[in-house]
Amino acid sequence: MKKKIAVLGGDGIGPEVVGAACQILEKANFSLDIEWLPNGEAALETHGTVLPEETKKQCEESDAVFFGSANPPSDPIIMYLRWGLGNYVNIRPTKYYTGAASPLKSPEGIDLVILRENSEGMYTYAEGDLALVQDALPEFRTRHGKSLGDYGKGNFALRIMSETGMKRFSKYACEFAQDRKNKGFPGNITVVTKSNMFPQTCGMLEKAVQEELVDYPELTYTRFYVDDMARRLVRFPDRFDVIATSNLFGDILTDEADEIAGGLGMAGSACVGGKVPYFESVHGTAPDIAGKNIANPTGAILSAKYMLDYLGMEQEADSLEKALKTVYKEGKDLTVDQGGKAGTTQFAEAVLRHIK
Repeated sequence: MKKKIAVLGGDGIGPEVVGAACQILEKANFSLDIEWLPNGEAALETHGTVLPEETKKQCEESDAVFFGSANPPSDPIIMYLRWGLGNYVNIRPTKYYTGAASPLKSPEGIDLVILRENSEGMYTYAEGDLALVQDALPEFRTRHGKSLGDYGKGNFALRIMSETGMKRFSKYACEFAQDRKNKGFPGNITVVTKSNMFPQTCGMLEKAVQEELVDYPELTYTRFYVDDMARRLVRFPDRFDVIATSNLFGDILTDEADEIAGGLGMAGSACVGGKVPYFESVHGTAPDIAGKNIANPTGAILSAKYMLDYLGMEQEADSLEKALKTVYKEGKDLTVDQGGKAGTTQFAEAVLRHIK
């Protein structure tokens, strides 16, 4: 049985890079049933909405969703894929491929995964007029003694980290690290927080991971504050294995990690844990280069690789990654961001030629 893939190209360069990856998947004759569905700003013009009901229905009937990128009007797509489908873990690997344009002198050996809690933290979209909480919590005091009323007019953003959310994320992180350990990786989880400033919220994540680790005696544990971790990623990127962190910190650190491995064009991801997983590049819509056939499709191709892994198609995933590695190592068909002259389609065609 072919695995059914719902493709949402999204906006900007999304359809181009996803299209390049899908071209590889189809011409390599992988056992996939790939269907493009209306979505994004294009669907807003044709269907009056960025996410038609039929698109949602088909996503929920698929084995995976392959997504491009979204401009602000298309935010409902992200809301649906992440919260609507319940995908609470964002898996963002960072790996250096020989030939990629890393700014580091010695990027060899970078092969880490950042696990980002995908549904809570600062990304609950809970903002509002500060007066709402001033009226509701007149006796509340900050750690340095101010009342909310002392701030006068303003706005607030709510950071939510639930016990249920942190426990399920921690369980996934430990299982993920153990699986990596079984494949020959170090088996280390590094938890990144700012618990010196946020002992109740960040402290909850640290506690949840430590409690879960009792059942994983082969794993080791380290912990760093996010500001310290930011510098360590630049200084010692090859020392890290699995990094587990909250939503906002994970979003920031993954961009940094991807940059040291060659740039955002190299970054793919998987979002899992819910009814149907989705796979997407980490980069945005890049409107300045959309439609020019110069975007680097590596992030989309790697997202496709993670999708194949998730679907149990390890042999196909391995052949796709090996082909990608060969293209970077040869250096003849690299995109502009990697110091080459190849376009999006030329790069994809080069990858396809090397699939065995």
